[in-house]
Amino acid sequence: MRIAHVAPLWESVPPQGYGAIESLVAELTAVQVADGHDVTVFASGDSKVAGNLHGVGTAALLADPDIREPEVYRMLQLQEVRDRAAEFDIVHSHVHSNTGCMAVPALRGLRTPVIHTVHCFFNKDNAQLFRRFAAERYIAISQDQRSRLPGLNYLGTVHHGVDPECFPFGTAADVTSPYLVFLGRIRPDKGVHVAIEAARRAGVPLRIAGRIKSCDRTYFEKRVEPYLDDRTVSFLGELDFAAKTSLLAGAAGTLMTSLIPEPFGMVPVESMACGTPVVSLRTGALPELVRDRVTGFLADDAYEMASAIHMLPAINRATCRQHVTSAFSIRRMADGYAAAYEFAARH
Repeated sequence: MRIAHVAPLWESVPPQGYGAIESLVAELTAVQVADGHDVTVFASGDSKVAGNLHGVGTAALLADPDIREPEVYRMLQLQEVRDRAAEFDIVHSHVHSNTGCMAVPALRGLRTPVIHTVHCFFNKDNAQLFRRFAAERYIAISQDQRSRLPGLNYLGTVHHGVDPECFPFGTAADVTSPYLVFLGRIRPDKGVHVAIEAARRAGVPLRIAGRIKSCDRTYFEKRVEPYLDDRTVSFLGELDFAAKTSLLAGAAGTLMTSLIPEPFGMVPVESMACGTPVVSLRTGALPELVRDRVTGFLADDAYEMASAIHMLPAINRATCRQHVTSAFSIRRMADGYAAAYEFAARH
């Protein structure tokens, strides 16, 4: 097939650091090219993709401090997709927060079938737009996400996937100096403060890694920084892939404390790929990802998380990795999208 992917412009494909959607687009397109498809990725001009790149601008939006109106580049990207739509058998749009939702109305009415993978969670604002365009073709990334706005025209549910071979397998946690990991954006709705509370109650050191945007600096200074002592709680900043996976592989467990209904979660999947179990709040799609008492534990608050942390040695790390291999592989994800493409092309 001739496939067009419409990626976010905030980060390059693949991203230099944080960028879950951009990483997914890079990995999915690589598999599709290997499968013999003709793939074009509409992404930032500094992207490096397995297929053909249609670059928009010279760099990712977050890498160019001189950009004043980022939404202009998103509009230019979508118009270029419309201009070239007849060259493709399918247009695969990756819908994300803020200007990413613009793709839904902007790509409506094309003769080439368009499917939208919804990477964001539904809220009172964007739900109005999705309801207005409920007849468009959508892919959910979890059953939990799908249940929160069930009236859309879903072609299916496709969980994200990873290649476990790209992740180091930690056969055992660092028993001499055990530690926990929080990995993700440092912002209120990701609940870093909950992770700190759970780890402190359990008496196990916590290593925090992630990006702090300027708008979240006050939260970091008030709810995170006062606990940093490089012994019980430490902050490592944003890590590249090698450093991130090394950190995960050596941990006793990874804490997931999002306070919003996450539609998926790459961090728990990546953690389990490294053999590291997950202790998570019971929110959003996490119960679909973590098998309670098999690959980690689900909890309702920091108190329950602290108790679960003490039970982490009972989890078989090989089982965690096997869970990812069977349920969240790149191959399984690519096959799910292939089925959706074929259905969209016929209907």
